[in-house]
Amino acid sequence: MLTRIGMASLALLTLATVMPRSAPAQEKLRVLATLPDLWAITRALVRDLGEVQVATRPGQNPHDLEIRPSQIVLVKRAEILVRNGLDEDAWIDPVIESSGNPRLLRGAPGVVEAVRGLTILKIRSGPIDRSLGDVHPSGNPHFTLDPGTLPVVTGNIVAGLARLRPDLADRLETNRRAFLDEVAAATQRWNEAFAPYRGAPVVSYHDSWPYFYRAFGLEELGVIEDRPGVPPSPQHLAALIRQMRERRARVILVENWYPADSAMAVARAAGARVLLVPQSPGAAKGTDTYITHIDALVQSVTRALAE
Repeated sequence: MLTRIGMASLALLTLATVMPRSAPAQEKLRVLATLPDLWAITRALVRDLGEVQVATRPGQNPHDLEIRPSQIVLVKRAEILVRNGLDEDAWIDPVIESSGNPRLLRGAPGVVEAVRGLTILKIRSGPIDRSLGDVHPSGNPHFTLDPGTLPVVTGNIVAGLARLRPDLADRLETNRRAFLDEVAAATQRWNEAFAPYRGAPVVSYHDSWPYFYRAFGLEELGVIEDRPGVPPSPQHLAALIRQMRERRARVILVENWYPADSAMAVARAAGARVLLVPQSPGAAKGTDTYITHIDALVQSVTRALAE
């Protein structure tokens, strides 16, 4: 996937670069998360032990963004980077390389890859070229939409933070266990909400939701954007509409940063409705934690399925 990074911003970064210094043990953690979901999760683990910043605004499409000078400054100042680990946040690599902060380079001790140890869905096989659109060759990166991945994800984050700050290891693990207990209690509530709709067919505009479907027993009937970043063909839309009519699919999920035109046309033809949903924490008011974000998604989707 291609990201527009202003040359002026990178030049500014290069001129202003200073080598990061090792922080004394008593200082608070300075953590940067690449994406809002990782930001929300990491904040729940760090709590009062440090500051967690995010490199992208909640509600911003990570597939098509432009790095601002303020974001570049965050990269320079951070001592630890929490990243997805697939290609969802590959846009940050050239910024890090230009920042002069070697602790955030891939493979460095200050880098945490949240994906480690997870079973990834939809890994691509065979040749990959631009004709396929902006595909994720290493698999679908939206794994945090399944709460069942959080024991592994949080374990990776805490291990990475403790690697640099062993003095905080016990407190980080205590925070992790408390957070996982909260998520487990919320997951029971979410599962109960979805119980009447197990197996319901759902369509989405972008292929963002396979982990969410897996978590709550929904069926992925199809994706409008069959090639990411490429307008869907009339043939593809016609086939999808036929499927939706046959299966009586009633809901199309569309993230609020995507155009709704195609989804609205499909919904009208198939007798369905378009549900605009925030894909990341903080994109809607009152959803800046992981649990409140999933709460909002569960409430919106179950309400739409009930209509």
